[in-house]
Amino acid sequence: MNRILNSSRMLVASLIAGLLITTTAAVTATAATPPIVTNQAHAARAAFLAYAPPPAGAAKALCFVDSGVNATPDTMPGLVSASALDGGTGADVDPLIHGTNDAVIAGGAGHTHIGAWPQLKIVSIRATDIPQPGKQPTFQFDDYINGIGACSIPVAGVEVAAIVLPLASVIPPTPDQTAAFSNAVALARTKGISILAAAGNAPGAIQLPGSQPGILPVGAGNPDNGVCPFSPTTGLTFYAPGCGIHQLDAQGRSICCGNGTSQASAFAAAVLVALRSYAPTLSAHDAVQLLVTTAKHGHLDVTAVFEAAGLADIVKAGRAAIPKRPGRPSIKRVTSRGGMLQITLRRMPKGAKLHVKMTFAKGQARHLTTTKPRVRIKTPPQRVTLRYTLQTATRTLTGPSIARNVSRSRGRR
Repeated sequence: MNRILNSSRMLVASLIAGLLITTTAAVTATAATPPIVTNQAHAARAAFLAYAPPPAGAAKALCFVDSGVNATPDTMPGLVSASALDGGTGADVDPLIHGTNDAVIAGGAGHTHIGAWPQLKIVSIRATDIPQPGKQPTFQFDDYINGIGACSIPVAGVEVAAIVLPLASVIPPTPDQTAAFSNAVALARTKGISILAAAGNAPGAIQLPGSQPGILPVGAGNPDNGVCPFSPTTGLTFYAPGCGIHQLDAQGRSICCGNGTSQASAFAAAVLVALRSYAPTLSAHDAVQLLVTTAKHGHLDVTAVFEAAGLADIVKAGRAAIPKRPGRPSIKRVTSRGGMLQITLRRMPKGAKLHVKMTFAKGQARHLTTTKPRVRIKTPPQRVTLRYTLQTATRTLTGPSIARNVSRSRGRR
């Protein structure tokens, strides 16, 4: 990786830090279970896409030029390759897992987070350096050029349909860098690859590289089709969900809520790749135009995109497959009689497993898992704590814990 002047490099580092801080600044809660429909999918009318049937042909790939992608249960099903411009690890080197978060927002399989399109194939190019412990990774303008070039190289088994550049900068390129960037973009376009970029996380003009010709810059919109306060607007005409969204925290847990045009660009890019996977005859140019022309007041509308492409059947099938959130169960009674502990629940989801913790008089506890409401015991417990898990086609739903003291008087509370 070539280096630039220290003063410029330090500025780039500070910009990355600001970008990554914005990723988690608005975190308000850790989700007990992944949402069936994320905030961003709801805002963009994209809920169907996470549950859509497979395309007739092979799913296409999205190439990330970012801080790397970790192999996790959410990324591994679609992760084709993870490499680095400097020849080192392809894993995420950012303490806030910026690249992994973007990949999961785009194509998470639903273990911790369900992405825009879980069938997405992921190619990752780490473009940042490897930071010292406790430091943020840095990058430079040449890394955009080299990253686009790396994404344009064929990958065995998949076709890259789009490149996303989620890291933004305000460092102006030299004339030589501008020319080299233009050449890299032109090469990608000759191979039918679209390029999207984060517009930046500061009000005003679009930041680099989204401001360059041949790139679709993506701003951050809110669920009300407004613009997030940190998003650029000058010269920007296309927005995707980028504030109040579901994402990962630094420990890889599903959380709400995060902000950033990085996340918005990753989400929009995944939609673009899905569109071209379901409509393989659609050109890269026409696919981008569909995203832009069907946008509602400039905001990504995934249902409108697919319907305009003649894919209304995919929308319908995906909607029909969205899991229904089971009702919250409650304990009707817990009784102990003749060595039999009987648990009677209201609204227990069909097919759920019941996880039981029995607490006895001396503070001892016993745990068991059952699908039946009756359990044989020798010593009656004083208190029972329950929760359920329900396996769906894509994930395990976990219900809240509920507790009740045990009655021994004729089965009544």
